[in-house]
Amino acid sequence: MGPDLQAPALYQPAALPSKTYALDLMTGRVRGTVDGLEAIRQFITKTLLTTRYAYLIYPDEYGTERDEIIGSSSSALMEAEIERVVTEALIYDERILAVRDFIYSKQDDQLTVIFTVDTVAGTIQIQGVDMNV
Repeated sequence: MGPDLQAPALYQPAALPSKTYALDLMTGRVRGTVDGLEAIRQFITKTLLTTRYAYLIYPDEYGTERDEIIGSSSSALMEAEIERVVTEALIYDERILAVRDFIYSKQDDQLTVIFTVDTVAGTIQIQGVDMNV
């Protein structure tokens, strides 16, 4: 009988903390720090406000391609594209588990989108994402 050998445990990276700066979106100034669900909410907001591929500082996965959907011919097509674009923009982040329950409200040329994001820290309802259509 040979020696009893144990295979080494595989490296399991620790989850990174989500603590980050708190950005006041009205003034554009940093106002301290946020963590947990509020940090994820800020990530969602910043991601949806950022045009994908427009800034070298962000990776290619960051931001949305929502400008491509503006002016789609049918409401059904536009709603499907909004759901796809928003989901693709958020789901790459390991803290985001699902993006679901999209609700659309159109008044004149303004489309308001409400949806739910399931995260590792809890559920967030995103309300009032407005788009000119």
